[in-house]
Amino acid sequence: MTGVRKEALEVFTGEFFDDLVAGSDVGEKVRSCLQCGTCTASCPVARYSDMGPRELVRLTLTGQAEEVLRPEVLYYCSACYSCSVRCPMGIRLTELVNLLRDVMVSRGEGPLPSQMELVKSVENYDNPWQMPRAQRDRWAKKIQPRLKVLPKQDAEALYYPGCTAAYLPNMQKVAAATARVLTAAEVDFGIMGREEICCGSTAMRVGVRETFLAQAGRNIEKLNALGVERIITACAGCYGIMKHEYPRVAPFHPEVLHVSEVLADLIEEGRLEPGPVERSVTYHDPCHLARHGGVTSQPRKVLESIPGLELVEMSRTGSNARCCGGGGGLRTGHTDSAVEVASLRQAEAVETGASTLVTCCPFCEMNLSDALGVGEGLPVADLVEIVLESVSGGADTDSDDEHDAPGLD
Repeated sequence: MTGVRKEALEVFTGEFFDDLVAGSDVGEKVRSCLQCGTCTASCPVARYSDMGPRELVRLTLTGQAEEVLRPEVLYYCSACYSCSVRCPMGIRLTELVNLLRDVMVSRGEGPLPSQMELVKSVENYDNPWQMPRAQRDRWAKKIQPRLKVLPKQDAEALYYPGCTAAYLPNMQKVAAATARVLTAAEVDFGIMGREEICCGSTAMRVGVRETFLAQAGRNIEKLNALGVERIITACAGCYGIMKHEYPRVAPFHPEVLHVSEVLADLIEEGRLEPGPVERSVTYHDPCHLARHGGVTSQPRKVLESIPGLELVEMSRTGSNARCCGGGGGLRTGHTDSAVEVASLRQAEAVETGASTLVTCCPFCEMNLSDALGVGEGLPVADLVEIVLESVSGGADTDSDDEHDAPGLD
């Protein structure tokens, strides 16, 4: 936490904007707001909140703290960064919401109870799913050859699956597929196994800043000590937090890469040769990968390299893609609204005529899959699952893992 932000959180009793917001990293930019409404028009959840982004900025500027610092306003943000990338003045509104959530929590008025359950789980178990640490590496048990475990063994890169792919039975297939594809390409990598801990994204996104800083500090120390050159993650959330937020907390040495970036390079270098997959797919850009991270072309290059695979784009792609509704604590705090947002994205996918909706974020996959229960849509697969199918000839390499994880289907 910067000195300015820490001081602001301690003295927010004065003039709201001048004492709290103006001195923050995003504060001075807020003064340049034109009140044009681009942010509200871009927001996927403005219809659910008591207040749109434009009004939020106006009331913040005029010091109306009590109108702004309300759960029914601040906890409807999905942290999709649409407002930030489209603002003609370059105001990072997502960061403003993060700051305002920090203030709400400091006042004891946030986060929402369902969100706090996940934060407490991070504090107690180093994951948001209330699962024991001893089960964190369960997904890797059936993979052959056995994966290296760092720091007991040395490797050039670390594969960091993150909490969702490591723990949730229906997402462990993503962790396994990623490891198998990297192994097929002879990437020198390892995992941390039970020593891996949550990146802290859950706490940061809902405003529990102290928990995030504690978690990030521990993780930065652990990851720096490994001595690896690269950290590879298939989770867009982990990617965004490590790449963009960790360097703000403390010196962070490894290069952070999303698996789509790694796969695109491996294919270009000839180290990974995809085989044919006869299917038409459309691709959904995760917000924290595309808008927060700027990674849009690499997943498409990977899909386009697979013989027989037809990529049919939706009308909104890249930094202009519609949010799935799963991020920023929205799925946890307001599940129905999050799934309704996902159903709108699914409708766009159906319009393409594709047979499969591909993404590369576990939260996007979960939320877009849940939307199938409320409307028309396509089955959802992760990018690495498609790549694994292409390099393994369609073999059912995950069958053993599915039997080992009850409820996976």
